[in-house]
Amino acid sequence: MTDKNPDFSPMRMRARGFVAQGRIEDALGLYGDILKVAPEDAATYADRGTTFAMIKKTDLALNDLNRAIELGYTDPSAYCTLATIYLEGGAYQKSLDYFDKALKLNPDQPFVYFNRARAYETLGDINASIADLERCLTYNPDDALSAKIKERVAQLRTHL
Repeated sequence: MTDKNPDFSPMRMRARGFVAQGRIEDALGLYGDILKVAPEDAATYADRGTTFAMIKKTDLALNDLNRAIELGYTDPSAYCTLATIYLEGGAYQKSLDYFDKALKLNPDQPFVYFNRARAYETLGDINASIADLERCLTYNPDDALSAKIKERVAQLRTHL
């Protein structure tokens, strides 16, 4: 750590701890404190954006996550969170774009495939939806999730 490039990761970890404890306002305050001192800290924008997404403050989440990416943040989690926001908001094509970006950075994310399958299904691409669900099964999910995925695949096959 240098004075010109301070390391804020301990403060971000503390804020994440607050989030885990349900102390959202404390976490948001700490993220805000970091950004006052380091307004170009991409990781803090990403963390705060994810926290906003958790509490359904969608516009704030989108602003922070997009800012993180503009600043060079490349962790697939930011793209996954953006994709999920768009999926939940009904912007299915946009969600697919962000799921694809997340998978390009890290193709081993079973829940991204699971969620992307929902977007594909809604857009009418049943084959792509089935392919993503079957890809989830290659990650050996627990028995309950595996049964749910297999049941969904069987339902989708009836639409082919």
